[in-house]
Amino acid sequence: MVITVIGSGGKTSLIWRLAASFAAQNGRKVLVSPTTKMFVPAPKEKIYDRYYNYNLTQNIKPEPGITLAGCFNESSSKLESLPDKTLNQLIADYDITLIEGDGAKGLPLKAWNKDEPVVPPFTTLTIGVLPLWVLGKTVSEKLVHRLPLFLELTGAVEGESITPEHFVSIITGNKTQPGLFAKARGKKLLYFSDADSNDAVRQGQEIENLLPAEFRDGLNGIITGCVLSDYLSALTDP
Repeated sequence: MVITVIGSGGKTSLIWRLAASFAAQNGRKVLVSPTTKMFVPAPKEKIYDRYYNYNLTQNIKPEPGITLAGCFNESSSKLESLPDKTLNQLIADYDITLIEGDGAKGLPLKAWNKDEPVVPPFTTLTIGVLPLWVLGKTVSEKLVHRLPLFLELTGAVEGESITPEHFVSIITGNKTQPGLFAKARGKKLLYFSDADSNDAVRQGQEIENLLPAEFRDGLNGIITGCVLSDYLSALTDP
């Protein structure tokens, strides 16, 4: 299985939570790698079992547990994508591959340019992540990556509050701007992150109800959850 995680706030936390869960199942081999950029957690955090910087060694040995692999960029201090051919070859040696396929500059919301997100063709499940805590917050560059595109995508006005209707536009896109799942491959799962209360579940349900029926039917599941509190509540069964 190859899972590519896209969207904005909560992607990386979800990836590491899934990696730990999969690796705990009978010694599975789990690969974590970006197709864009991601931070390398410090070894003391003990999130992964081994780390390969492809720039220094090309001998990536599949083993049980969690392997983090990519090309480390010294200037950005982030891990970037492996060569396409290498990643394509590696996935056959792992039970689960988790790919971070999007970037938002550390901001909770974003809009996408024509080259984003980067979802490999061998992806079997695309998870789109959006954080519910931004509902009611002010639309600004402090909150949104690629703000001009975001305004075009959602019809929002800088300075106004973010609404469930804005979330629907982010998810579905419009005639001129792509939405969250525009480049998705395989099955599609929508995950509302940073949400661990009944109120959050209701907010997620409100957004789900606003989605066009044909779009909602094309999703394989909608979930609200919070990695830090280990909370999940399915709105629509995946």
